[in-house]
Amino acid sequence: MNKASRDRVQPFLQLGEGLLAVCECETAPGVPERPVWLRQPPQESELERRVKSRLPGAVQRFLRPNEPKPVTRFERTMEGAEQATDNALTRATHGKGMHGGWESQAGQFLVTHYSAARLPATTLAVAFTDRRVLALADRAKLWQTSRAYELQWETPRSTVLGVRANPKGVLQRGRFELVFADGSWIALVATVPTHAESFAAQVGG
Repeated sequence: MNKASRDRVQPFLQLGEGLLAVCECETAPGVPERPVWLRQPPQESELERRVKSRLPGAVQRFLRPNEPKPVTRFERTMEGAEQATDNALTRATHGKGMHGGWESQAGQFLVTHYSAARLPATTLAVAFTDRRVLALADRAKLWQTSRAYELQWETPRSTVLGVRANPKGVLQRGRFELVFADGSWIALVATVPTHAESFAAQVGG
């Protein structure tokens, strides 16, 4: 756990809470893609909203985006079949990225990751404390030169059994699996590959 990572997590700790370990990472290849029912319509920028607010009312109504249509059962079925094919090819190359369905604890971790913002964060920081497990998302703007983390997900420490680094059968440097109490897990890849093993050792599991 390097000092920079520790310093970025400290502001999110509760009074008296102790930080045990933190690892900067990203979701691993093989993690399921965002399902159609989690996809969000494009959002207007602040500049677009300002320009439209100065247009006549009739023009504003014409330019107003349509409400997104509810996803049909057929669309979900077709999208699921396409994703199953894509995921099978990815698993064949990189290994399985998640164990457990969308309702599992690992699945809910991923649902939060996909739904926290219009574009999922590229970089995460997973932190273990003596009370909780946190996932912080890097929301730094293009002009910012350092990471700007926001709290994206948290759960009681008892919900996560631990971390498995470099699982057998997967040739991927820096990979580790976050293992949940219900038996599900999700694969992540440490930004610095050598950090995966030390992170797992500090956390256990």
